[in-house]
Amino acid sequence: MDYATPLLAGFLTCIFLHKCPVRGDVALAIHMAILFGCYLIRFFDGYVERWQLLSDPLKTIFLHDSATTLTTIAYRVSPIHPLYRFPGPLIHKITSLQTAYIVYSGRRHLIVAGLHARYGKYVRIGPNTLSINSHVAVSPIYASTVPMDKSRAYQFGDAKGKGLFFMRKVEEHNGRRRQWAGAFSVHSLKEHKITLERRAFELVECIGMRHDGNGVVNLSQCLHHFAYDAMGDIVFGNSSRLDLMKEGDPEGLITSGQSATIAFESLGEVPSLSEILWHLPVTDRLRRLEYYAGKLMTARQNMDSCAEHHDLASHLLCASDPSRQKLPPEDLRADALFAIQAGSDTPAGVLTFLFYFLLSHRDVYDKLREELDDHLSTQGEGFIDGTLDELPYLNAVVNETLRLGTPFGGFPRVVPQGGIVIDDQFIPQDTIVSVPTYTQEISEENFWPEPLSFKPERWLPGGLGPGSRARKSAIMAFSYGPFGCLGKSLAIHELLIVTARLLLNYDLTLSASFDHEAFSAGVYNIRAALFSYPLLVVATRRRG
Repeated sequence: MDYATPLLAGFLTCIFLHKCPVRGDVALAIHMAILFGCYLIRFFDGYVERWQLLSDPLKTIFLHDSATTLTTIAYRVSPIHPLYRFPGPLIHKITSLQTAYIVYSGRRHLIVAGLHARYGKYVRIGPNTLSINSHVAVSPIYASTVPMDKSRAYQFGDAKGKGLFFMRKVEEHNGRRRQWAGAFSVHSLKEHKITLERRAFELVECIGMRHDGNGVVNLSQCLHHFAYDAMGDIVFGNSSRLDLMKEGDPEGLITSGQSATIAFESLGEVPSLSEILWHLPVTDRLRRLEYYAGKLMTARQNMDSCAEHHDLASHLLCASDPSRQKLPPEDLRADALFAIQAGSDTPAGVLTFLFYFLLSHRDVYDKLREELDDHLSTQGEGFIDGTLDELPYLNAVVNETLRLGTPFGGFPRVVPQGGIVIDDQFIPQDTIVSVPTYTQEISEENFWPEPLSFKPERWLPGGLGPGSRARKSAIMAFSYGPFGCLGKSLAIHELLIVTARLLLNYDLTLSASFDHEAFSAGVYNIRAALFSYPLLVVATRRRG
């Protein structure tokens, strides 16, 4: 058997792939074709034993892939690699699989923060990836006049539809963003607030119906069901059939969507692997929420979709620019899926943290309750527009929860041609860069003193005393720049409305069986915060 040829071919393959990356599914197909070709060659060679028909081709593939792998590893750890000078664990320099595992573990925010504590401001967390723990880096990466494109982490498998979130190029993203923007105009937001208030009253009743004989209720589940119901109305208007607070979630839509998010986030670190696994039938089980969102979008299309509506679907279906082509069904489904899931899981997770923090800090709870009782009307009336925005302690609690209750990873971007200087360091072109969200939100550079403690007072005039810092721009839950979240204002109002409504209507305490350590250990950071341990509270209706 010839050993030199496959080894040389493997070396040359490494050079080729460095210059011209190939999709994972294409690479697998090429492997299979080569294997089959080698088999045929051996088959028609009359001097080859039967056992060698498959063993020799497999040896050839093994030698080729081994040479490719070893050459790639040698290059990634060698001084000729553009990121050689940046520190980081050896395994991260060699492969992105380690980062994928860290993401899957749900502890990325903690592990990346630990890496920065060990290695400093710049950490190489992948063969071609840098994490930059510097507030100075936020503007050039996310909000500069020449914004960076998203990385391949936003491109999952071979999805046919192109949703706003999954568009990597700034120009393409801007075009779709303009179609979304009308749903978040000042006038539309007023309508959405009415929806949120109506659904918040339903949440009050939902909690009352779901508690057991001791008054204990799974508040985290109620908050997730509320968020999905509210977002269904905001996305689809009257055509929405989401009513989880009354019906529960027998189809497992939330679990399916969260499982898909875990797969998307983890495999996003190794796009070539996601391009292979996408073709497996198991992915259908992860797409129940996507299919359901598609059904709701179809139902919305069958209505008078271009009448005066404020739901997101009406703006996607009815372009104000006559020259703009209508979105294909696959794009509509992708946008609907993202809007429903991102607009539900994220605020529900933040609200779960908010009530956990409140109920774990009774002094904060009592102070907030006093402010609400002093300034708001009775439990059964709606809030006057703008009232909640003017309550300083309520907004301080929300800001502090956004700081500690959004333990997200970074938002990876690709350095453009020519490279860029970030915080006095030159970053080569095509490098994937990000600012670690959670690490910034607990950094003493941005929040001092006690950056790890829940202290809403840091957001009030005078903060936590002389020299204290509370840099609001360091809260990166909604990102910045052209890829920033359009629903930021809506999400903040959702937090304000639900917090005020529940505290006005209920006396809340943690259940006697609640385990703080189990709750903390059960928090998984996968784009949104997921909770394997429920927030169990005792909810008693207030009189008045």
